[in-house]
Amino acid sequence: MAQALHVTIVTPERKIMDGPASEVTLPAWEGELGVYPEHDQLLTLLRSGRCTVGSPEGQISYVVGRGFAEITADSVTILTASCVAVRDLDRSAAVGRVAAAEAALAGADFGTEAFRQAEIALEHARALAEA
Repeated sequence: MAQALHVTIVTPERKIMDGPASEVTLPAWEGELGVYPEHDQLLTLLRSGRCTVGSPEGQISYVVGRGFAEITADSVTILTASCVAVRDLDRSAAVGRVAAAEAALAGADFGTEAFRQAEIALEHARALAEA
């Protein structure tokens, strides 16, 4: 029986975390997902939002972008477009990103790739601002 999870968080640029945890909360596509040791195997899509890891040092919160999470009985692997520790966030910059993303969305034609990318940017900007 697993007593802890091994959590790995990876972005295209670098590995953010690679270590033990007692629990993980993820922003899964259909809602918040809590993961504890002995969880059933699962592969899930992630939306932009807060990811919280219960590590030996305490709760660590991140804002992750869209991606995937692979969950097994003893591990959680998160592959995400971006990841920022909440403690490192610049709140005023996050609010500015929301305004810029809203403007980009308003200026894009519905149904185009530019519109879809603006929606994704706005989702992520809001997650950063709300963290």
